[in-house]
Amino acid sequence: MNTIIKLNRSDLARKSRSQLAALFQQASLTVAASQSNLNAAQSALAMIDQELARRGPAL
Repeated sequence: MNTIIKLNRSDLARKSRSQLAALFQQASLTVAASQSNLNAAQSALAMIDQELARRGPAL
């Protein structure tokens, strides 16, 4: 996987919970597969986690 993950908070705010979960999984796989995009993937994971936390528990 050579995809560089570029996200910002406003992009994440427009995503559904399932889209955020899919992005989180993609970023996690990027971290596991390659060290070259490690910083971008870790940053994406942190931003996705913050957005999910901001929304609170799923109903």
